[in-house]
Amino acid sequence: MPRINVDEAARGIYIDFEGGGAVRTAFLGVLWVDDDEKRVFRQDIFDEALWPVVAKRNLHNSEHWQPADLTETLEGLRELAEGENRMVFAYSEYERNRIEEHLPEGELYDWWINGENLVNARPIAKRWKTLNRPSIRFPPREGQTSEWHSLANYLALIEYEVPPEYGPGVVAAAIDQIRTELVATDGAAPLSEEAGFGWQQAVMHNFHDCNGMRQLMIKCGTESPRTSVEAQETRRWANDFLSRHQE
Repeated sequence: MPRINVDEAARGIYIDFEGGGAVRTAFLGVLWVDDDEKRVFRQDIFDEALWPVVAKRNLHNSEHWQPADLTETLEGLRELAEGENRMVFAYSEYERNRIEEHLPEGELYDWWINGENLVNARPIAKRWKTLNRPSIRFPPREGQTSEWHSLANYLALIEYEVPPEYGPGVVAAAIDQIRTELVATDGAAPLSEEAGFGWQQAVMHNFHDCNGMRQLMIKCGTESPRTSVEAQETRRWANDFLSRHQE
């Protein structure tokens, strides 16, 4: 799916795993805008070593965190996507690969591996840049020569501002330090000031990845839509008509 429409992007569910050390799926950020135009954001914490952070509820933004089971989270997101006709977006193949590693083969596995359900945002962004910003060339990753199509580079291109302290390269070390402190005290002691700030960095980095990805996809859907604006409006009218007459 190299292109999307703006309505698909606006209604999308955006997910992003964060991890540190040996745990690559410590938590998952999930963001969407509901039918009342209210932004919904949550972070499901799968790493049990981090659950004391959730239980204490004494850090900024703690209302967004909840201990969770990855399989149950994936089941719930599938129900949300199917029930409200939404696509799920992730940037690159990382989320798909982690889900493929986690789930046993079966119906839920098949749904998440289907690229029509879990959409890779990066090829969409690359096509949009080729068509609409052909003169822009991203700098390569260190030691390489080809363009680095990172989410951070695309967010900078669309002028989505991420505070420097929440930018790339802050999450893995922060989560590893937090886990080490919590395990050492069995979760009984408060986090050090350094670890508390590291946790804030991790969760806010995750928020900006999800929210920024949504803004990027809306940009792509607006400037390089899969179908014309007229066709999108006709489809929305038809969907609204059907839903009214099915009630």
